[in-house]
Amino acid sequence: MRLGTLTVTILCGLTQAAALAAPLHFCYEDAPQAPWTMPDGTGLNIELLKRVARLTGEEFIYHPRPWKRCQEETRTGHMDGMIGGADSPDRRNYSLPPLNPDGTANADKALYHDHASVYIRTGSGASWDGRDLINPRGVVAAQRGYYVADILQQRGQRVLDTVKSVEDGLRMVAAGMADVAVLQGRAAEDLVHNDPRFRDRIDLAKTPYVTLPLYLHISRKVYERDPKRIEAIWSAIPVVRATPEFRKMEAEARRED
Repeated sequence: MRLGTLTVTILCGLTQAAALAAPLHFCYEDAPQAPWTMPDGTGLNIELLKRVARLTGEEFIYHPRPWKRCQEETRTGHMDGMIGGADSPDRRNYSLPPLNPDGTANADKALYHDHASVYIRTGSGASWDGRDLINPRGVVAAQRGYYVADILQQRGQRVLDTVKSVEDGLRMVAAGMADVAVLQGRAAEDLVHNDPRFRDRIDLAKTPYVTLPLYLHISRKVYERDPKRIEAIWSAIPVVRATPEFRKMEAEARRED
């Protein structure tokens, strides 16, 4: 029996038990993150988790939230988990991504990978070559609650993390509040290339600042209550991602993007 077939067999065997469990409530960012999640409850991550729910016999309920609030509600137990977060020391205090036996995050069970790109005000003297961020003013705009803001601070940058959306971040750069923004999400690239407010005023660096696997994080309390249930959910993610149906959806979304 192949590993994929064995995995599906095990997951299906857990379906009956999952049907008796309470639904799981997951939050996700209420700002557009095409093609992954959108405020109206669409996006590839939602489609992926709907298929995971069918495969495992689970019921998931989705809640759009400001990202900082989503994290806080997961920490306090108002939410069972959050969709699309990077692994970080702070989040490990109250939630877990899928793990390897050595305790590191298992990127094979990530929902997806995404990069944070560097946006530079034209003529500012700032630059990013893939290794060194030259930023004479030392101020960077980054999305509020994103792990990349922590990375920037660790590397000595002063972060303006009041950014609600990629558009907010680009506006800060265009207005001269910062010479650099490090923003996650493909919408920023589209705005820089096509929006007259930013085109010819902001340059997109060729190399991303960082590429991160992004996970379905589960509250530690929820995990500890029923580890087998949560492990089954995490194990179903790569199974669904490998299906021809989902691969086609992902390819079409990337082409549209």
